[in-house]
Amino acid sequence: MTNPPRPGAAPPRPQQPPRTRTQPPAQQRPPADLATRLDGQRGWLNEIDRSLKKRSIIALVLTCLAVGAAAAAIYISVTKNSDSDRINALETRIEALEVASGATTGTVVPETGVPDTGTTLPDTGATGTTAPVIPTTPAE
Repeated sequence: MTNPPRPGAAPPRPQQPPRTRTQPPAQQRPPADLATRLDGQRGWLNEIDRSLKKRSIIALVLTCLAVGAAAAAIYISVTKNSDSDRINALETRIEALEVASGATTGTVVPETGVPDTGTTLPDTGATGTTAPVIPTTPAE
């Protein structure tokens, strides 16, 4: 069922297949100069080369950072283990020295603790430890 035409409207057009654009024949295009085409391709290659240089530099910097971080991690893990070995060796030496000197293994610490007086003892050059100075308060 078709609609009747409206007064004042143009008659309907018959449907035509859609037009496709065709390229003009090769004879109608102006011939491209070979030097112009080569210059265009050189410019395109230079742009790609600049982009590739930037990416290569960024990749090199990131690789150096990764290698540095890995080296630091290895160094920290190795020195951590060697520190515990040194501590164990020092504890063993202290125990051996205590046994050799006949000293007790415990240390005597005053119940009130050692007050901070701000004074230091002069260094006598002797090895070993010195007793802390506990100031006495004058009687009133």
